[in-house]
Amino acid sequence: MSLDCVLRLSVRTIASHIRAVRPVAVLLAICCCLSAVSGQWLEETIYLPDSFGGLLQPQSLVYDSVHNAVYVAGDAGDCVIVLDGSSGQRVARIPICGPARALCVNPRENKVYCANENNECVTVIGSAANSVIATVPTGIFPNALCYNSQDNKVYCANDSSTSVTVIAGVVDSVVATVAVGSNPRAICYNPAENQVYVANYGSGSVTVIAGNSDSVVTTVTVGANPIALCYESMSLG
Repeated sequence: MSLDCVLRLSVRTIASHIRAVRPVAVLLAICCCLSAVSGQWLEETIYLPDSFGGLLQPQSLVYDSVHNAVYVAGDAGDCVIVLDGSSGQRVARIPICGPARALCVNPRENKVYCANENNECVTVIGSAANSVIATVPTGIFPNALCYNSQDNKVYCANDSSTSVTVIAGVVDSVVATVAVGSNPRAICYNPAENQVYVANYGSGSVTVIAGNSDSVVTTVTVGANPIALCYESMSLG
């Protein structure tokens, strides 16, 4: 076979391969474009063990809308890290008395509450200056918090005490201790009815507490080991 024939055959072979591959390449390009348009992507990763000191095993987050700040707490590091809501930069490191299990914000008093699981207390942080302003005693293993906006109170579920500690938002002192089911591990507030709901992991129930009197309204039996709660504001009627 002549060299000219070989060259013509090679050109035809390459062209046929290009025609076969082109639809696949176009399809991949379309998929990539659709993914970029409709999907989500990582904007930034914030590393917490830095020059502020290490916060390890972060597990709690809360947003302070008054100061546009995010508070982060965790199982190791004995501190709360504060992030600027606009830039994502770390702006403060607040020492606390041990591992932190939960956080909640009191916007009326400009405070952040932090449940210290191993020290039977709640640390109160002034969010204007990002400094500790009080420590409130609780039951054993405090692990969940919620804020009652109507009565300006904070509720803390104590896992190993089968109780909820009620803290006055103005003076940060205990105003009531409410007996609930076994191992309360989640808590949420219903502003429409001014009631607090407590998920009792060990007894398979939810305790309902009246926000104005801090007394038990009822106990609802649910499935085994309830561990999370949320409030749906839309009427189901």
